[in-house]
Amino acid sequence: MRHSFFLFLGFVVFFSEPVSAKDIPVDSDLRAATVYSDRATLTRRAIVEVPKGAHTVTFTGLPARLFSDSLRAEGTARANVTFGAVTSKMESHSDYVVPKEKELNAQLVLLQDKRKILEAEKSALAAGKRFLDNLGKQAALRQNEEIAKIDLSPESWSVAADAISVKVAENLKASLVYGVEIRKVDKEMQKIRTELSRLRTGQKQTYSVSIPMESDAATTLTLDLHYQMPGVSWQPVYDARLETKTGDMTLIQYGSVWQRTGEDWDGIALTLSTAQPSRGTGLPDLPPQWVYLHQGYAKRKAGNFGMMAQNVSGGVTAASPAYLDAAEMVEEADMERALAPKEAKFVAAQINSEGFVGEYVIPGPSNVASDGTKAKLMIGGFETSSRMQVQVKPQLSNEAFVVVKTTLKGENPILPGQVSLFRDGAYIGQTHLPMLRPDDVQDIAFGVDDNVRVKRNVLKDEKSEAGLIAKDQVLERHFVRHIQNLHKQPIEVAVFETIPVSKDEKIRVDLLKDKTTQGYELDVDNIKGLLRWTMEMNPKQETDINLGWRVSWPKAQNISGL
Repeated sequence: MRHSFFLFLGFVVFFSEPVSAKDIPVDSDLRAATVYSDRATLTRRAIVEVPKGAHTVTFTGLPARLFSDSLRAEGTARANVTFGAVTSKMESHSDYVVPKEKELNAQLVLLQDKRKILEAEKSALAAGKRFLDNLGKQAALRQNEEIAKIDLSPESWSVAADAISVKVAENLKASLVYGVEIRKVDKEMQKIRTELSRLRTGQKQTYSVSIPMESDAATTLTLDLHYQMPGVSWQPVYDARLETKTGDMTLIQYGSVWQRTGEDWDGIALTLSTAQPSRGTGLPDLPPQWVYLHQGYAKRKAGNFGMMAQNVSGGVTAASPAYLDAAEMVEEADMERALAPKEAKFVAAQINSEGFVGEYVIPGPSNVASDGTKAKLMIGGFETSSRMQVQVKPQLSNEAFVVVKTTLKGENPILPGQVSLFRDGAYIGQTHLPMLRPDDVQDIAFGVDDNVRVKRNVLKDEKSEAGLIAKDQVLERHFVRHIQNLHKQPIEVAVFETIPVSKDEKIRVDLLKDKTTQGYELDVDNIKGLLRWTMEMNPKQETDINLGWRVSWPKAQNISGL
């Protein structure tokens, strides 16, 4: 029969009989990670052969940045095993403790030594060249002396000159070879420095964690150690793929994960969580919100000081009204200071700002490098219903855009994140999705539709005066939008326009219905003054959308916003 047990910090067990304790160092490997927005919970596993009796199992070489308060252990064994309290301590080392960083630094040192040797060889060649140059000068002087004595021996100085020339050539060639080797070494060093800049932790300390335990028989213990680490994060990203022939859109979610823990994650079980442990569990209590008349208080305060000034010559007694008012002012000032806003403090632990916590278990083993490189891991698709529409906003552009009105189905929400857009298999750009819950509707735009032609013309733009004695100024504008469907199939078109909206009761805005194409919606999406016409257009069909409005305001005043 296998027994499961859990260990938490602060839990202490007193063993029933004295048994000599034995330290058991263990080797462990990383098995799993649960990643949050600003940290991760890592799980290391060790398989330990435990003799009967009391012992201490020790994990060494753990990252120095782990949160020691998060240490927790659990395990299984066939024997009855009892754990004591976890203890941890920091240990210092003379060298870097992250294996990859240590390896790269060692390679860098070897290359630096190699470069010094090459530089020394090159310097020696330079010294030899200088010697040969001096030797050549001396030979020339000697030759001149022989000529002056008319004791010329061409064979001797010719042989010497040839020898010096050959040696100088060999010297220069060797110097060039060393220069090439130095450039190669410099490139290798730069490559390693670049890797180190992404990876560098500078850690020369590690944690060791000890777990006292007692077993009633020799057994094999499977021991998992959990702890939290900073330098890890993930965010949701999406692919939205639209097939314009069918109007179908698929939405696929991925998790973009990065980490700088100093240890590569190779083949681990990975879970992405929406929990945010650093956000706190709740808000502090709200204090009373006191309200008082500041102006009246100031007047009374001035009057009280006047009374005190009058009583200075005659003396102010404890029972006098001036003394009582002064005491009240001091009391109220103390109350104001006591009720002044204070910085809100959060208690530690977790609650997601959106009111839920979800976990995404990534299928299969996952790999995430420790240099901050983002790994894009597939989570799965969302169930949606979609309707393709061509949207036109002539006030902004004469281009039409393909938009998919997407309704989220199922039970899972969509977290805010970046979306990569694909239309008929071609990548067209990126956008951003907000937080969406089931049954929420979201417009996702997929770029320009060149098969819809749009033109916008101003038919009237006149300013005049109105009223019996010309009390008001009037601005009237009429527009027309000409739209043509050049597709070979019907499409749904939505045209958006805005009219002015008054923020002053003296400004009047009228939508001219006889100049405006009917069938519009007003104040669409609760946006004041936004109109929308929605229509089905057959292939090659053309249509006009008209809009007219009038704004009037007092003649003696100016208007802004037009």
